[in-house]
Amino acid sequence: MVIVCGDRHWQYVSVDDETGIREYSTGPASNNHAGGWKQSDVRPEHRYLNVTGGFLAGEVDRVEGKPRLTFKHYSVDGDVLYEDHVPALK
Repeated sequence: MVIVCGDRHWQYVSVDDETGIREYSTGPASNNHAGGWKQSDVRPEHRYLNVTGGFLAGEVDRVEGKPRLTFKHYSVDGDVLYEDHVPALK
């Protein structure tokens, strides 16, 4: 299971150590609305943290016949800032 959150003003990926649940925040649509978190406040659960604007996209494809879910954080200009592949079920 993954959680996608759109009500934050920064981009992040966090993973709960106990459950393994991944949370993805889209971030604000513009850099002017980025804020509410300190860039230096990186927590152990963070896999990615960026106080910036942009957007999040998800894509499902197949690798060697197995489905793979990929999330990409983008800048407001459309540049890829971070890419994360959700681990496949075992």
